[in-house]
Amino acid sequence: MPKLLDAIDAGRDLGSLSGTEMNSLAAEIRELLVDTIHANGDAGHLASNLGTVELSLALHRVFSTPYDKIIWDVGHQAYVHKLLTGRRDRFQTIRQQEGLAPFPDRRESDHDAFGVGHAGTAISAATGYAVARDLRGESNDIIAVVGDGALTAGLSFEALNHLGSLGSDVIVVLNDNAMSISPNVGAINRNINRFRVNSAYRDFKNELRKVVTHLPTGNWWWDEWRRLKRVPREFIVQSGFWDQLGFDYYGPIDGHDIGQLESTLRSVRHFTGKPALVHAHTEKGHGIPEAAADPVKSHSGTYWLKPATDAAAKPARTYSQVFGDAASQVMKHDDRIVVITPAMIEGSGLTALQREFPDRVLDVAIAEQHAVTVGAGLAAAGMKPIVAIYSTFLQRGYDSVVHDVAVQGLPVVFAIDRAGHVGEDGRTHQGFADISFLRCLPDMVVAAPVDDAELADLLDTALAHDGPFAIRYPRGAATTELSARTGEPIEVGTGTTLRDGDDLALVGIGSVLPDCIEAADLLAVDGTDAAVINARFAKPLDETLILDTARRTSAIVTIEENVRAGGFGEAVLALLADHDLADTYLGAITMPDTIVEHASQSQQRANAGLDSAGIVRSVRDLLGTTTAETPAPPRLIGR
Repeated sequence: MPKLLDAIDAGRDLGSLSGTEMNSLAAEIRELLVDTIHANGDAGHLASNLGTVELSLALHRVFSTPYDKIIWDVGHQAYVHKLLTGRRDRFQTIRQQEGLAPFPDRRESDHDAFGVGHAGTAISAATGYAVARDLRGESNDIIAVVGDGALTAGLSFEALNHLGSLGSDVIVVLNDNAMSISPNVGAINRNINRFRVNSAYRDFKNELRKVVTHLPTGNWWWDEWRRLKRVPREFIVQSGFWDQLGFDYYGPIDGHDIGQLESTLRSVRHFTGKPALVHAHTEKGHGIPEAAADPVKSHSGTYWLKPATDAAAKPARTYSQVFGDAASQVMKHDDRIVVITPAMIEGSGLTALQREFPDRVLDVAIAEQHAVTVGAGLAAAGMKPIVAIYSTFLQRGYDSVVHDVAVQGLPVVFAIDRAGHVGEDGRTHQGFADISFLRCLPDMVVAAPVDDAELADLLDTALAHDGPFAIRYPRGAATTELSARTGEPIEVGTGTTLRDGDDLALVGIGSVLPDCIEAADLLAVDGTDAAVINARFAKPLDETLILDTARRTSAIVTIEENVRAGGFGEAVLALLADHDLADTYLGAITMPDTIVEHASQSQQRANAGLDSAGIVRSVRDLLGTTTAETPAPPRLIGR
């Protein structure tokens, strides 16, 4: 018997299905989500998509994309949307190199109205679409699907304020999976909502308004009636907040009841003339008991399906875990240290630390600028704040980094996770520019560890420093045994030599250094004696070490997991030029001057020529020793 999903190519194909068939289709989709994400190495966003199956189906039953615009806020909710918009045959490639993107991508499909990876953007984008539609006199529907805490983002509130003042016809669907509404309150709200979206009720209210407002002092009486009517309603549905913003509020409704979702969306679509908020209560991991039981772990994969492993085999610690352990050690001895993170407790390795120091590990939700300025306030008050944040999310807090930290010279430590290539999360999540946008700030220290021990030492260094200090480190397993844990702060602006050599020097920073060492060993086979320098600091540079190395080897190649523009390599070149040594600078191996596509981290680094083989090819090319067997690297930026 053919599966229902095999016959679905676009949302319009859903219209002929019965309610029973729609529920069967939802079950098929959940099975496919689990199978695909598990087959792809548990690297997907499982729980969030299990929670939006019925919502996605209802949206595509009611609205017709790409004419109508469905704008997803947190892009990892949109897997089902992809399945329903002509991408079923490629779905198994999601998050793989040259496969489907992990988030909505305008280049991938006309049904993806707006590219997204970070929370908080959908309502702003929907407002832009609405203004364009209204100026052109068009009539398509615009729907922003907001969820997973996105309403904590300041950008969301800025957009709500503007959209409410415009009064433009936009539907905001709040996918609320916080599980904070009790059943009895939810049942009352469902009944009230059925009444409020009933067309007879709405038509009656509109006609009554027309009559009353044409009477003497009618506008005053109408406003008073609305005010009095709102009082009991707010006790039940708590919709006054949305009313004050200029939105009509509908809900909460059961986000897993396709029929209720569909009827509500159709009714709301009928009542045009102002923005509306549809509040749908959903459950992360819904339909798969194991995923629903632990939505935190199942958010990123199907971990319960993994085969049992040897209990004696201990997985390598990630840099995130190394940071969490190092923070625990320093916090035990200094009660002034406070860690702040914008909704990244698990991802930043802070779960155990928050249990250990519940009052000193602050999760400020999806509010990156706020996280940075809270750190600035703590520093101004004499505390020692550490802002633990992904590189890609630090971009969102950059104004606060400049205005609130750098301008005031406050001692805020930035622990920057996911620096460099991030892997399958794709275009929005790569940490390609943090060295560049931090190095340009006066008095900002920018450092990167070569291994786990050096990360701990750099954290000690940062906390002892009287000024802003950034430590960047990559996603994934931490390198070990390239440095020795000293237990003492490192002198700011000092590097070290990891491998001696006389012919040329590979001067690297952070995550690239293990590959630099491998590359030096491979170059030795050619008779090229390459030194490897661990610069440690992109700012300030170890000028003595770099200049001495340049004079001794007469050939410098810089390597960094950051773009060239404004990066570490340009800092080294400027230093050499200032001392009439620019001719010793052979080139820079960096991340490409393009937005990086999704692939595994190893594939991304190989594509950029940042693995050991790529470094060898680059050096051979620069030295003029490239052969047919050793082709030039795919990306080399030199003089």
